[in-house]
Amino acid sequence: RDEQEISPQLREKYLSISLDKAERLEELINEFFEITRYNLGAISIERERFDLALFCYQVAEDFYPEAEARGIDLKVNATEGDTVFADATKMARVLSNVIKNAVAYADPDSTISIDAHAKLDGAFKIEVTNQGREISPEHLKRIFEKFYREDDARATRQGGAGLGLAIAREIVAAHNGTIDATSENGVTRFVIDIPASK
Repeated sequence: RDEQEISPQLREKYLSISLDKAERLEELINEFFEITRYNLGAISIERERFDLALFCYQVAEDFYPEAEARGIDLKVNATEGDTVFADATKMARVLSNVIKNAVAYADPDSTISIDAHAKLDGAFKIEVTNQGREISPEHLKRIFEKFYREDDARATRQGGAGLGLAIAREIVAAHNGTIDATSENGVTRFVIDIPASK
């Protein structure tokens, strides 16, 4: 702004950096607002029936460009036509947060598997598996805590506020479900388990 003799190329570079920083700041602010809403009261769950396989494909689609840039293959394994009953919008946030984590830490030229299974009573399970950097046992114990950011933890690679997985856990809990993670021999797996609604 202050330098009058700056070249158009350098000006474009600085504008791009400013835009990136502004977008990142907006993302962090939105995360803070969201976790504040969850802290102020019970999460409102509005269930609807939806196709589990189609749901997984639609959420994964947002990550295809980033995954392809690193040679990562995103594979959805689910039976089309299996219908579940849950809050699709909020469950999309859960799955997005988990896939985002998997894409960030998967080895280049590897495969991320999204396996979804539904039961006749409407319960369902989604597993997201990637091969890459492990999560240590110490970090696994705290990975779903709000604002948890260990210097060596996977969650810090993208500069997040440590809220994504905490928000995922809150949404899953509101569905009376569970979300867990394991990480052994370079394979990390997140398991989202949602019971049938009563």
